[in-house]
Amino acid sequence: MFLPYVSEFVEFLSVKDHSLEEILGHMVLRVLSPLDATSAFLFELNNENRVESSARYGASHLVRDIYPNSYELRDRVPITDSIRTRTVVWVNTLPTWPEEYPILQAIPYTDPEKTFICFPIEKCGTPIAVLGIFCNPVIDPDAEIDAFLRAIGHVLSLHVYRSIDTPAELRHHDKKSTIGSNDGHIGELTERQGLILRMMSEGRTNLGISEMLGYSESTIRQETIKIFAKLRCHGREEASQIYNAKLATSK
Repeated sequence: MFLPYVSEFVEFLSVKDHSLEEILGHMVLRVLSPLDATSAFLFELNNENRVESSARYGASHLVRDIYPNSYELRDRVPITDSIRTRTVVWVNTLPTWPEEYPILQAIPYTDPEKTFICFPIEKCGTPIAVLGIFCNPVIDPDAEIDAFLRAIGHVLSLHVYRSIDTPAELRHHDKKSTIGSNDGHIGELTERQGLILRMMSEGRTNLGISEMLGYSESTIRQETIKIFAKLRCHGREEASQIYNAKLATSK
C-alpha cells in the first residue's frame, strides 16, 4: 500500500536539492497523504543533548507560538521519547495529551487533529533527529504504518544528512568494527564502542551518551574504560585525539 509513496519520495528528492521546508511540504501534501497528515516538524539533536526545531510545514499559528521549539533530551515529550527509545511514538488521544507528558498537558490544544506521530531519524545507527506529524483522523498503532514511517525516515536521513562526516568503519552493521592503525595504538572496537568513541570526541559526557543511546551511565562508563584500554590511552581527551586523527586521515 505504501511502497509507491516511498518510491515517489525518493524520486522527488533525486530531482534537485530542496530546502527542508520544501521537503516537509512535499511529505505532508503527497508522501503522507494516506495518513491525512496536516503538518510536519523536524527536530534535530545537538551536541548539548537538546532537541531543537529546525524546520516545519503546515502548523497553525497557535501551534507555532505556544509549543516550545527546544527540549532537553531528558524532558518527557513524544519527540524525546522517540529519540531515546528509537521507536515510533503514537499519540491518538488529542486534544488530550497522555498523562506521561505533563509539559504538553499544560498547553491548551485547540486544533482539530486527533493523532500525533513521531519517528526517529538515524545516521549510522545513531539518532540525530526526529520527525513529528499531526494527522486528522485517529490512527491506531499499526506495524505497516510503522514500517512506512521508518522507510521515510531512512530516505530522509540518506538525503538530508548524507554530508555528515562519519568514519567508514562505522557505516556497516557487523558485530565488530575495527578502527585500525599501523602503530598498534588502536585496537578492535565493537560497534557500540565505536559509537561511544565518536560521541566522546564530540564532547558528550557519559550521562549524555547514555541518554542518547539508551544504556545506563554505568554501562557507558565501563565501555569507555574498555575503549581506553584498546586505544592504550589515558583518558577522554587522548582518546578523542586518536579518533580525530583517524577521522582526518580517512578523508
